[in-house]
Amino acid sequence: MLSKLEKDFIVPISSCDHNAQLSFVGIFNAFMDIATDHACMLGIGNNSLAKDGIFWVAAKTKIKVKRRPCMQEETKLATWPEKPGNIRCNRYCTISDGEGIIVEGKTEWTIVGAASGRPQKTKEIYPKELVHLEDVVCEEPFLRIKTDFSTCEEFATHIVKSSDIDMSHHMNNVAYVRAVLSSFATAELDDLNISEIEIAYKAQCFEGERLSIRRLKTENNLEIGVLKEDGTCAAVLNLR
Repeated sequence: MLSKLEKDFIVPISSCDHNAQLSFVGIFNAFMDIATDHACMLGIGNNSLAKDGIFWVAAKTKIKVKRRPCMQEETKLATWPEKPGNIRCNRYCTISDGEGIIVEGKTEWTIVGAASGRPQKTKEIYPKELVHLEDVVCEEPFLRIKTDFSTCEEFATHIVKSSDIDMSHHMNNVAYVRAVLSSFATAELDDLNISEIEIAYKAQCFEGERLSIRRLKTENNLEIGVLKEDGTCAAVLNLR
């Protein structure tokens, strides 16, 4: 049984930004795609889990960038799951060039009951014969990002569109990242020179909802809250 999935990855034009580099949204999508492929190979993809009335939910994701690969550059994608805890587990992903890892990421996942919405025992989901690797990237713990943005500046809004909705019928995880980064001009993104993005998902959003995007600048970071109309925090991000 394959503990780590590795694939050749030629950076597609469709996933590149105005600098002809793999965009941050492209990174999130690439990691989501290979993680899904590996889960399916292990027999624990969402289609398989749906038969038991359960599905995967991402709680947090952290991406660290040493260098973003260029358009049509030949790289390698890799992913592997950490040995799970009782409720949650990490999955790691990397992009490498000929010199080594240039992008790394980890996502904290849990299994949720489709009817109850409650977490299930993740440690029982993986095949018993799977050997969990001890390799780790993004070694530091996830940040504790503030969730109260009520007094912070609103610098953008986003109406949840049909293109944001995934098979779960709520806003896709990567759509939050796309909505936030799309609220910046290209010149602002260049000035920010983002090297790390961390996002924590707090509440589901649905088609037609109006989201308020607010920010708080600290010395080296930009903390961003995505708020629903009732003030509930749907997602929080930290840009470094």
